[in-house]
Amino acid sequence: MLGIAIVIVGALTSVFFLSRSEPLFAMLSLGGTAAVDYLLYRLVGDVTVCYACHTIYRGFEKNPKHATFDLKDLEKYGGREPRF
Repeated sequence: MLGIAIVIVGALTSVFFLSRSEPLFAMLSLGGTAAVDYLLYRLVGDVTVCYACHTIYRGFEKNPKHATFDLKDLEKYGGREPRF
């Protein structure tokens, strides 16, 4: 959620600078936004999330038996109720 907020603020800042005819500052704000988002991503690191209860596990060794996120597995192991 924090990453999305960072990107939204960066996009709005870029639009502000573009409306003032300052494209260099607009591009710099987008580049800065990408750099901040990347640094936060690197600080958080990889996490494991339980498909059934959505618990987040941090700081464990990477298990080679665990695959990356798969939407089919989320539905298989009791993900959220379908939305209509």
